[in-house]
Amino acid sequence: MAVQFMFGVPVPVTTPKPKPAPEADNRIWSLYVGDLDPQVTEADLIDKFRLIGPIASVRLCRDSFTGDSLRYAYVNFFKSLDASTALCFLNHKELKGKPIRIMWSQRYPLTRKTGIANLFVKNLHPSITSAQLQSMFSKFGKILSCKVAAENGKTKGFGFVQYDSEQSSMTACNALHGTLVEGKKIYVSKFVKKSARTVAHGDAMMASLEGQNKNLFIARTQQKEIANCHIEKLKASSLALKNSTHPVHYSSFQSLGEDLIKQKQHRNTGNRSFVWNSSLHMLER
Repeated sequence: MAVQFMFGVPVPVTTPKPKPAPEADNRIWSLYVGDLDPQVTEADLIDKFRLIGPIASVRLCRDSFTGDSLRYAYVNFFKSLDASTALCFLNHKELKGKPIRIMWSQRYPLTRKTGIANLFVKNLHPSITSAQLQSMFSKFGKILSCKVAAENGKTKGFGFVQYDSEQSSMTACNALHGTLVEGKKIYVSKFVKKSARTVAHGDAMMASLEGQNKNLFIARTQQKEIANCHIEKLKASSLALKNSTHPVHYSSFQSLGEDLIKQKQHRNTGNRSFVWNSSLHMLER
């Protein structure tokens, strides 16, 4: 400890400790850039994004065999502010005549793959763009990704909106489902992956077939009961049945049961009444 004399009196002097130098922020802020035109190159992306701020790197993803563009890339910035600015101002802007879609890169894209907080929107007017769709849904929460499906420059009339939370997606769904947008009532629902839709459709078909088989069994049982009941009535009334000496199988009366269910189509001949049947020529009544 240093000592300093002041007016002849020793006064201890405390030497301040030097402040540690601030640690350098070496993090890289990465953006996913999708829906690229096949002809877009790394140089095109650099020219587009360097206007925002210094770029750490750009990686355009390509097919490992053909070398063709997979139509998405990653643009990495040194500063979070620059990446946020690029996301805000360049999202849905055109590059080589095609709107690009920008979102924060997700190292562990569990949310995107599981479809959590993802909405499906259909019956959109052809004039609705991805930017307009995002503007429509942004009031309900933070949007991770928004896209109107298109092919050859024409929209398909549906799109997808993914939020950062399930609560935001359900709030938007309840608020916007059935509303009129450009004269068309839009449909908004929770997004269901194709694999899940296929399983659900298969289950529904199985349930339908089981129901049909059950109804068929019930109908045939009723036909058999009706036919047997009618035979017993004929026997009880001592009415002659053609070929009564031979055993009669249920199938012989199947069409008869159908006729009886349909109110029994009768045909009168003279003073006697007969029921015509395809298996039995006629039964005297």
